[in-house]
Amino acid sequence: MKLKKISGAIMLTLGAISPASAEEKTEILDEIVVTEVSNNPFKSVSQSELKNGSTSLGNALSKQMGIQANHFGSGASTPVIRGQESYRNKIVQNGSDVVDMSNMSPDHAIMVAPTLAKEINVIQGVDTLLYGSGITGAVVNVEDDKIPTQLPSRTVEGSLDTRYNTNNQEQLYNLATNLRLNNHLVLHLEGLTRHAKNYKSAGYTEQYSVENPCNNSNTSECIEAIFSDDYQENFVESKHYRYINNSEAKSKQGAVGLSWIGEKGYLGIAYTDRRDRYGLTGHEHKAHFCHIHTHQENDEYLEGINLHCEHTSINIDEDFHNHDPSQPEQYAKLKLHLKRVDLRGAIIQPIAGIEQIRFIANDSRYRHDEIEGQYTMSSFQHNGKSVRIELDHKPTQHISGKWVAQYSKDQIGSSGYEGILDKSITKLYALSAVERYQWQDITFSLSGRVDHQAIQLLDDKQLHRGKNIIPLRSMSYSTNTYSFATGIDWQFTPALKSWITFSHQERAPSVQELYARGTHVATNSYEFGDEQYDRTIHNLQIDTDVYNQFGINERLKKEKSNNLDIGVQFNHDKWQSYFGTYYKYFSNYIYAHTMDRFAHFRLIRYAQQPARFYGVEGNMSYQFTPKYRFTVFGDYVRGKLQNGNVPRMPAMRLGSRLNADLSDKLSASIEYTHTFNQNNTAYNELPVKGNAMLNAGVIYLGSLSQHIDYRLTLDFNNILNRKVYASTSYLSHIPLMGRNVVMGASVLF
Repeated sequence: MKLKKISGAIMLTLGAISPASAEEKTEILDEIVVTEVSNNPFKSVSQSELKNGSTSLGNALSKQMGIQANHFGSGASTPVIRGQESYRNKIVQNGSDVVDMSNMSPDHAIMVAPTLAKEINVIQGVDTLLYGSGITGAVVNVEDDKIPTQLPSRTVEGSLDTRYNTNNQEQLYNLATNLRLNNHLVLHLEGLTRHAKNYKSAGYTEQYSVENPCNNSNTSECIEAIFSDDYQENFVESKHYRYINNSEAKSKQGAVGLSWIGEKGYLGIAYTDRRDRYGLTGHEHKAHFCHIHTHQENDEYLEGINLHCEHTSINIDEDFHNHDPSQPEQYAKLKLHLKRVDLRGAIIQPIAGIEQIRFIANDSRYRHDEIEGQYTMSSFQHNGKSVRIELDHKPTQHISGKWVAQYSKDQIGSSGYEGILDKSITKLYALSAVERYQWQDITFSLSGRVDHQAIQLLDDKQLHRGKNIIPLRSMSYSTNTYSFATGIDWQFTPALKSWITFSHQERAPSVQELYARGTHVATNSYEFGDEQYDRTIHNLQIDTDVYNQFGINERLKKEKSNNLDIGVQFNHDKWQSYFGTYYKYFSNYIYAHTMDRFAHFRLIRYAQQPARFYGVEGNMSYQFTPKYRFTVFGDYVRGKLQNGNVPRMPAMRLGSRLNADLSDKLSASIEYTHTFNQNNTAYNELPVKGNAMLNAGVIYLGSLSQHIDYRLTLDFNNILNRKVYASTSYLSHIPLMGRNVVMGASVLF
């Protein structure tokens, strides 16, 4: 999409809109923004909290109940919501699709900047169907101000933020400003720059296996042998590090937006350019000596294809890669670049009964290179276009709703030695709606969605070159999915509210789940998509009855789930509390099944079998005095396959927090969280130790003049300097950041 064409469209539409500003109605309670448009309350993170939080989305949300992060060093993290990750969560920016490759792998950064956001809403309940199908976790909507929707009260408004982390010497600077050019035009400018060095943990021992005792067997006895005392003593070389090598990160982002605002709506355009470069923490060099073998007669190999890692006595650390910290360019790194154009507009109350018509479109060009030393090992591209039209209506006092039409076209592919995806085009057509009926203190909600998804491979590149490789059975895949949800919200009293939601969700397999094949060193894995694995199995005439031992379907079908969510919320005087519970049943859950493993390197294929998830989350707080509030909180989720456990599940957490408003300008908090051991691990997955985390923070608010305020923050994280591991991460063996202090300053003008 060319900028000239978009500018022309803006000029043609301006005549339909008249002067004044469009306003959004929200209620602000102690920095938590609650938007009363769903039968299930939003979890929201305010702008002030985001400015002092992580620059990666998963980490920025990880303190919210029911949300943990799939950590991947300092450069990337994705949210894990109620045990759901990747395609079962939908990341959107101002309601529009985020175009990147974070769904494919957690080492790929989500291309949004939380520190530049106005707020982040985590949407659950019936409203998720307005954004996508198969969303059994949540929709994460990152709201920013690139396209202003209301006129600033002054000619210039904005904020300047900076912070410094003592652990990894992170330096971050944000600038965002709105310039009122006249009574209708607003110019938005923003920029971000961040640089962080390797972070220090509470202590890390990196181990190198010099021999594989398994002889390429994937039995549980073999996996246990790798981590036995005898093997560790005789076949493992260890190196102790104070810092986590290759965890440095750099990021730059700039954006410019222009809006025309009138009393009947607005229309605007924005351009964003973002560039990231960060190290692939936990990069397994031994993966370069691993490849796949096939076995047809040995019953020891349950699935016919196994991982073969050659015995070697070479010193991988010295001979294959130079791990001298003074030469960090020898490590594996990711280099990302996103260029994005957004167009948004709204017309308020065009006719009776219609509250608003909103138009959203974007055109994005995304690319990232996976680099080792001076060589680009693979490149991934994702070019995406999407259009979304929303219609809000309220024909009567008791009935309201929203209707959405959506179209997107995504071209995805990879190339190079570690390229695991052929080029493909995915087209999506969708219609969705939510309707609400208000009867006294009860709100009834009903939503539905129908999607048509079509995938077409553009070529059939043979990533694993062997003899007699037959073509893929199918070069295309298309299907329809149908989802619906219904809910009841009952406001018993002004202080007591409860809700119950039931949904049936359907999700089509993704390009990766169908067609991936090859080594993905960042996640220490060799991946097989369903179609690629099927091609290999049939070419070698391997008996597919072995699937039955795991309850795995031979061919991927649509993923279907039935979900129940129940919650109660109480807010009265000094007491505030929330309790929620949920149950999710998948008749055919798609997941990455580990077929074989050598140390931390795994052979996986995307498989399918029944699964169920259930969990609880809640908090309770009490205001002892006008100055002091004490809160206890916790969350727990359990994920079970028909045969075994779901991989990388969050561990149970319990914690407490004390907030103190010491004066009108000074506030402080201290928080203790205990994360339990995660022993409910999947096949070929190891238990993850729990941890105890003690954090504290201080905030001071002041004014320089009538229109200039400032905010000083001091955060003390991991005060006990504990080794913290994440059971949700592919890098569950690598500890997170140790003790650190973050100093921040913001100026609002």
